Amino acid sequence: MTEVWNKEENCRVNMLVLLTLLSYLIGSIFVQLTEETAIQLVVIQIFCVAPGLIALLIGREGKPLGKAFTETYRIHRTRISIVLLAALMMLFLMPLLTLVNLVSQQFTSYVAGEDITSRIQSYPFVIALLSVGIIPAIGEELVYRGLMFGHYRKRSILMGALLSGLIFGLMHGNLNQMTYGFLMGVIFAMVDEASGSTITSMVMHALVNSGSVIIIYLAKRFPSALEGMTEETVKLTPTMLFGYIAFATAGTYFAYRLYREIAYRGCTEVQIREDMKKPGRMQALKDMFTAPLAVALIILVALLVAEEIYLRI
Repeated sequence: MTEVWNKEENCRVNMLVLLTLLSYLIGSIFVQLTEETAIQLVVIQIFCVAPGLIALLIGREGKPLGKAFTETYRIHRTRISIVLLAALMMLFLMPLLTLVNLVSQQFTSYVAGEDITSRIQSYPFVIALLSVGIIPAIGEELVYRGLMFGHYRKRSILMGALLSGLIFGLMHGNLNQMTYGFLMGVIFAMVDEASGSTITSMVMHALVNSGSVIIIYLAKRFPSALEGMTEETVKLTPTMLFGYIAFATAGTYFAYRLYREIAYRGCTEVQIREDMKKPGRMQALKDMFTAPLAVALIILVALLVAEEIYLRI
């Protein structure tokens, strides 16, 4: 069944974007009641997912809850081979994400690992893996790729990927994480489109998050072997930069080949190619914007600027 763009639905989704932001901010205050990092990370996901789930319960119009959930969040069945290809694609993309992360560190403060590494190390590995690696991946993919991109893609796949990726990046609240968060958001959306299911981006996202947890625990066990991998800021030398660019270029090429295979197996290659050729992309982006989305983006940018100012004081 062809999915049709609906302006009324667009207004509802954009209102959910704003409500998700407000719920996240409330949750950020609420989690201060506990100093347990694992609990904080899980609770904040609950606050982020809650607006969409409540809207789903209220507006499912008689549909069975399971069907309404899978349709809204695009939790469709997909082939095991596609999931494995997506996981392999993520591994090839790691040099690119690392490069973007390191380059952004040269212009802003690195905050992704501040104060959290030691706290995460205090938990058993399985607890850390669930609270940092898996649960956030599922929650964030439901919201940003399932709900947001799942709607915006009906107007334009590319513009929907860019817009949902921008929101995802800005929600990280600082310039360092925003840069690679935006890139990850766009990649995840395009892979979901190729596979037809948010399951693929959940797996890819979980790999990224879990990789960080694994490095933290390996650094704890083998501090001399992994010295420098968990440092807050890495100063790039010209030689290092050239090396990272070379690895990122090679990895991106192989990732693109895998992406083409995912789209081929998902029978979406022609659809994606046709969407890329459509004119009127700026009009499509304009159609996606409503007042609630504009308010949400203004708040997100203001919070990011305030955070960057604070980090420099």
